[in-house]
Amino acid sequence: MAPNEIPGYYWDEKKQRYFKVEKGATAPSDAAWSSDKVKKRKLEDAASVEAIRRLNLNKNRVMRSRAVNQPLMGGFFARECGERDLDLPAAAFAQGLVEKGKIPLADASWGSNTNVKHMLVAGKGHKNDICTAYATLDETVVLSTYIPRDPTSGRVHRRLISNHIDMPTHLRPNREMGMRQISDIKYSEKAHRVLITSRSPCSEVSTMIFAPKRTDSDDPRPSWLIGESGTTLYMNARAYGDHAFNDYGANVVCPAPRGNSYMFVVGSSRGLVHCGMDMSMGWSSPWGPGHYYGPQNSFLDIFAVDFQPLHPKVVLFGGRPGYLFKGDMRQNALKWSKLDLNNAITHIKPINENQVLVAGIRNMLSVYDLRYTAKFRGSLDLPAGMATPLFKIDQYKNDAHIKIGLDLDLASGIAAAAHDDGKVALYSVRSGARLPSRDIDKIQSRHGAIHCLQFEPFPGDVTPTLFVGEHSNINAYTFGVDDPDDEA
Repeated sequence: MAPNEIPGYYWDEKKQRYFKVEKGATAPSDAAWSSDKVKKRKLEDAASVEAIRRLNLNKNRVMRSRAVNQPLMGGFFARECGERDLDLPAAAFAQGLVEKGKIPLADASWGSNTNVKHMLVAGKGHKNDICTAYATLDETVVLSTYIPRDPTSGRVHRRLISNHIDMPTHLRPNREMGMRQISDIKYSEKAHRVLITSRSPCSEVSTMIFAPKRTDSDDPRPSWLIGESGTTLYMNARAYGDHAFNDYGANVVCPAPRGNSYMFVVGSSRGLVHCGMDMSMGWSSPWGPGHYYGPQNSFLDIFAVDFQPLHPKVVLFGGRPGYLFKGDMRQNALKWSKLDLNNAITHIKPINENQVLVAGIRNMLSVYDLRYTAKFRGSLDLPAGMATPLFKIDQYKNDAHIKIGLDLDLASGIAAAAHDDGKVALYSVRSGARLPSRDIDKIQSRHGAIHCLQFEPFPGDVTPTLFVGEHSNINAYTFGVDDPDDEA
């Protein structure tokens, strides 16, 4: 570019001087200042400027459709173009979850100013389009109730109980039992036992066990009968600790799968406890009578326990401090492995044989692959190193709550996670993306973090219902439509 444009003169960049433009007949053959070459160069520069202008215009004209950015509709478009979206089934299921009513646990007899503390919904093996629920509002009294569903509208409501049972006493929640500082409620399918633990400090780890009365398949009543006075036998299984300590408490109970000789395992304040099918309890890891395994601070509190898929004798557990343990229950606990996650663990949900979803405080919700964690130490005697997850779900919000809701539906690959601000979000465990859901995204508890979330199918359903313990209600969210008339 010439310093100044002078009519009739050409600026030579190499020689850094002006040349008078001459006609082609008088100018040298290789001269850049001949009139023909100057004119040709101006035309080429003008064409280049016009091409760049049109390119910029076309960039603004071609825009990605907003529909393509939506996980569901965009996923269908991508599939038609030959692309594979791993989140498409999960996004479709999440967007199809619809609010289908609630079952109140509090009435004139019971009141609550908090969310449901602990909850168990049992639907497998049931009949009559009805589930059974056990829950506690105050961690002192266990209430039982039926969750009936209208077969036409798909909505749940307490008044529907009268369609199944001609007993008005069951229209209200039934007081099942009392227990101090209830910490967890689970169901062992292979033993048909409801398991209830307490974190009340004492010299033992105890679990209350009872078997709901079942009806025959041709009986018109529900599969489980609640409130059957005099027919329910309550049993207490105990694992005694070291007499030097009086602070043993059970934080969480996990039913053992088929293929495991135990009925369940308990995560306590001082290690892992197992219970056999004969109701005898013993210490799997840790701090039993007269001995303990590993560093003294390894088993302060265990808040999460689950078994590895396809390997029913391999258990994953963790808590505070933030160690993720992996142990074969046929081995001595000293041979178990551990991984340091640096944060207290609140939930452990195996995704498949190798991957596991781990939640904890300080907004930790991550997926780890146990095959590629180089610092997974193969002995409790070795110090655990920090681990790097496959990916971290950054939108998860839980700064300090230990008891907060989370559940995983393996079939769809969706994790339902409660946030500490009273909201609930759905996430894909394949990518970590948050999945939009119209009705789930509307959940906002005024009583703080929601403690109870559970995926459980109604009898005969292929997809599960998400049960949410909000305030003193059990809310149901099922895949479907708002109104049956909306279906084509």
